[in-house]
Amino acid sequence: MWSFKNLVALGLFLFGTTFLWMTPAFAGKASPPKGTAWTLANILALVTLAGFAIAGWAVFKGYSWWGPTAIVSAVVGLATVIPFIVGQHRLDVGLSDPGVQINLWMHIVGSAVVIAIVLIPAANDWVTKRL
Repeated sequence: MWSFKNLVALGLFLFGTTFLWMTPAFAGKASPPKGTAWTLANILALVTLAGFAIAGWAVFKGYSWWGPTAIVSAVVGLATVIPFIVGQHRLDVGLSDPGVQINLWMHIVGSAVVIAIVLIPAANDWVTKRL
């Protein structure tokens, strides 16, 4: 039941769901902030979540196209960081809150790790041989 393949699939899906933390609903305000940056962050976060869910499903079903899907999702996830920073900077808290900083760096590093696992041949071989 808890095979490596299932853990990778679940990990991709769960990492995708964390991008919801970059949406206005999680900004820590009674009423979510508005504006172009937050709208863009919301759209990109939902696209990223959907992409990682699809990549996780592809790993679970054993499809070979999980890698390109994961890369596209990670790149969109990195793009989500930009409007998140702009929108967060306009709030009272800004980027000084440790929770905001953890959220920001977790998504930057996590997306970079996904890209590295797919693009670095040694890492990709290690993962795909165990799927």
